[in-house]
Amino acid sequence: MIIDGHMYCFPKLDSLAGYETIEEKFHYIQQELGGHHQPVWKVSDKSKSDNSTLIDPKTHKFQKVKWQTNISRLGWEYKDKLYTKQYLPPMLSNLESTPEYMISEMDYAGVDMGIIHTSPHLGLLNTYLRNIVQKYPDRFIRLTSLEEKKIPFQIEKSIDEIETEKQHTKTMGYHFHSKNYYESGLSENWTEGKMKDFWSAISSLKIPVFFSLGLRSKSNFENIQFEDYIQEQKVLLKWMELYSNTDVIITHGLPWRKFFLENHKKFPEEIWNIFKQPKCNLQLMLPIQIGNIFEYPWVETEEIISICTEKIGSDRLIWGTDMPLVGRFCTYKQALNQFKIHCNFLSDFDKLNILGQNMLRIMKLNI
Repeated sequence: MIIDGHMYCFPKLDSLAGYETIEEKFHYIQQELGGHHQPVWKVSDKSKSDNSTLIDPKTHKFQKVKWQTNISRLGWEYKDKLYTKQYLPPMLSNLESTPEYMISEMDYAGVDMGIIHTSPHLGLLNTYLRNIVQKYPDRFIRLTSLEEKKIPFQIEKSIDEIETEKQHTKTMGYHFHSKNYYESGLSENWTEGKMKDFWSAISSLKIPVFFSLGLRSKSNFENIQFEDYIQEQKVLLKWMELYSNTDVIITHGLPWRKFFLENHKKFPEEIWNIFKQPKCNLQLMLPIQIGNIFEYPWVETEEIISICTEKIGSDRLIWGTDMPLVGRFCTYKQALNQFKIHCNFLSDFDKLNILGQNMLRIMKLNI
């Protein structure tokens, strides 16, 4: 069984999508697009621009912009000029990814099931995703999430919401974005203080936790320093010591983009320490980060995939795509065939693990 360990369904990007105001939603959209490597251009003459039209690179403060739709893309007006970038792939002409659209892509590529992830810029989607898995229980499993920056100030409410979601769904996971927690303004890490009560409650639900590791600093993921990333890993290590029976999945993988853009020969040895914890799993999602650096089938990535297999083991590696967002660079079939057809150094057993068996085990699916 082939399971995509990381995909998205979401309503129109310029809709409320669970937020009380559109301003709240666009705060996260500006944060995401302003730190993303997709190129920016000025709409009037298609001349190149950059992310400084969204976020001041010196102060890291948001620029004052007005958002609008521009030919099935989001555009923003900055200093009386309209800018845009192809953040969503062009085939999402309505700025949304419906479950029916995803199923059609899955059927064509040969993907049996998908794990639907969440992200604040796509919306507060617990109810939306719950309805999807109730409608298509044999095709999707969902992750739940909260606004991380609000959790420390409403612990009981946060616990109640996740417990309620668990009552409605037999199989699910919880998705935590550590970068957004740091917007709370608290100096303590997300393992400390009142968060201990929250995590104890999550752990008691016996569901896997998916961590998207971000940084306290304003640096975006592609520009991070390895030592800063390793510090965030150490926070997660502390968490896993407290909740050692919980399956953990590090989403997206390691900082692949930095690794290849800066021509590193290897990662710092410390970066592998976290995988000494037997419940720690890693998503292998390279095309979404390096798809505009190399071409399919991304043979340049095979050496580091081999090293991950050696250092971590194929029984703790998970194939994921970021579909439909990976459509910026390749087809769904190509994203699958990177492992299904290529990576010949992997055994058939390794490929079965990576492409589905590990997710079956973590999600406790009896299929």
